[in-house]
Amino acid sequence: MSESKALNGQFLIWLGAAISIAEIMTGMLLAPLGFSKGLLAILMGHLIGCGLFLLPAGYIGAKKHQTAIQSTKSTFGSTGVILFSLINLVQLIGWTAVMIVNAISAMNGVSNSLFNFKNSIIMGIIMAILIIIWLLVDISHLYQINLVIVSLLVIGSIIMIFLIFKTPISHTPNLTTMTFGSAVELNITMALSWLPLIGDYTKSTTRPIAMSAISSMGYFIGSFIMFTIGLFLTTRTGYTDFTSFLVTSGLGIIALFIIIFSTVTTTFLDVLSATINIQNIHPFRNIKLVSPVIVILGLIIAWVVPIDNYQTFLYFIASVFTPLYAIVFVSYFVMKQSLPYWLNIFWWLVGIFAYYQLQSFDFILGTTIVLLIGLSLFVYLSQFILPKRYLKKIR
Repeated sequence: MSESKALNGQFLIWLGAAISIAEIMTGMLLAPLGFSKGLLAILMGHLIGCGLFLLPAGYIGAKKHQTAIQSTKSTFGSTGVILFSLINLVQLIGWTAVMIVNAISAMNGVSNSLFNFKNSIIMGIIMAILIIIWLLVDISHLYQINLVIVSLLVIGSIIMIFLIFKTPISHTPNLTTMTFGSAVELNITMALSWLPLIGDYTKSTTRPIAMSAISSMGYFIGSFIMFTIGLFLTTRTGYTDFTSFLVTSGLGIIALFIIIFSTVTTTFLDVLSATINIQNIHPFRNIKLVSPVIVILGLIIAWVVPIDNYQTFLYFIASVFTPLYAIVFVSYFVMKQSLPYWLNIFWWLVGIFAYYQLQSFDFILGTTIVLLIGLSLFVYLSQFILPKRYLKKIR
């Protein structure tokens, strides 16, 4: 595949990853701010999440030709890679379950209105089969398939926006209050959930800047639109449940298409990266056999485990990966050298603790950006305290 075609394919992959029910639902959570403030929070959060996190993380993976978690080895060592692979594996299986749960709920709602039929077992199996098929498609054909599917999803999104305009205006319902800083943080955390994945898909390139930029741009555009649709839907129509809107929208089969394939184009990246993390922990000869197991595990969790506290899940991801990549970024881009692995682990643990403590201050640009700057400064200053023999150059 030519480099230009690879860049186009990368843009489509990340655009498709962002077009999902989860992104719309998260955008709906911002409705208490009103449309204008909510839209500003979406813009600020996406600029921070994509510009200060996804872009440099994608660049490091592309420059070093390493997967996202492997690129942490120079600052945390082999033990760190195994530890972060395990944590990342857990959150990716969690995301697989969340995506399937959302799809099952929406498919049941729409199918019940169209055919008077709903069954969580059958809907879950349909989703799992389609995700597995997507994972087994030869990479040479994936570009053409993604082009068609993502184009249709974009058209479907435009139709949704048109239908929201047609829906009678209703007052925004009484919702839990949300501050501007909390709204910005939610936007950042959604982008951060892709932070330990993006390097998996930028590593095979000779143009690291272009590849990381086009990947971040694809996600930024798709996610910004999805968040805005969710915010606009709730603030204009009063809907707080996306499935209810789909049921009454008149989209019919189009609604089912959007639900199914927006879930597939997002979840297959989660599962694929989960298998990459398993490879980091223990190499397998035939890794393609592992992918269906991840999907089935996610499906079982979706069936039997109530998935509540969605925002808590997002905050957990931010608490773990913000300090991790703050240390990686300052070491790679600023210091050009690494502190001892044990000291970086110490600062990472401090960062996790600090994330939850800082949340109570409700910073206007969110907790993540404050932690990124503060922890980076502490790590940077640590190099001047240690004897030089303890510092290791990063190539």
